[in-house]
Amino acid sequence: MSSELIEVSNLEIRRGAFSLEIDQWSLGPGEVVGLVGPNGAGKTTFLERLAGLRGSRAGKVSVLGRDPRVDPSVREELGFMSDDMPLFTLRIGVLLRMLSGYYPNWDAGLVETLVEKFKLDPGDKVHKLSKGQGTRLRLITAMAFRPRILLLDEPATGLDVMGRRTLLGSVLDIVRDPERSVIISSHMLADVERVADRLLVLDQGRLIREGRTDSLVGESRSLEEALLDWGAAG
Repeated sequence: MSSELIEVSNLEIRRGAFSLEIDQWSLGPGEVVGLVGPNGAGKTTFLERLAGLRGSRAGKVSVLGRDPRVDPSVREELGFMSDDMPLFTLRIGVLLRMLSGYYPNWDAGLVETLVEKFKLDPGDKVHKLSKGQGTRLRLITAMAFRPRILLLDEPATGLDVMGRRTLLGSVLDIVRDPERSVIISSHMLADVERVADRLLVLDQGRLIREGRTDSLVGESRSLEEALLDWGAAG
């Protein structure tokens, strides 16, 4: 039995004129991966496929030994968050209590800690939250059940520098575990470079770089400069 949390082979996804193709890629336990590339590179498409929210034309996607598109039980151990993920128009506390019934591993103590750390009021109505508050609430819903895999698509939207650092620190505190891993896609390249052990670089639907962050970027340039050198900035 494979020890990899995610295995992708011969993946092909078509969306209109756009196609995403990845021959081979895998994610082991205990890793933080930065998914980077220009707008339209396929980052969100890839994360949605891993989460089971999108199908594929060909290839194999195995998440915790199952295809999340076929077996939705994977979602009990996989957290997904995007900056536009819809939320029920309830009060924050009511929403979180409702969601807790769907996850056997829901950690009410963790939720309480994150609500306080992220300065959210359980009595506030979801539809009246600011962009940054909505981002923090979406992150809580993705982390509340301590998933083995956490997929984050632009998790810092609407947050200032200190807010982003608090958010990323909270993510790392929870996933800093030899059995858990996270993939984070963000245009905040300095944040990605700070937290990612490995990089997965997409451009025009193709995997153009993959490997350890320090090896790919090096000491004499930033991740932003590396993407420029690879022709994958934007």
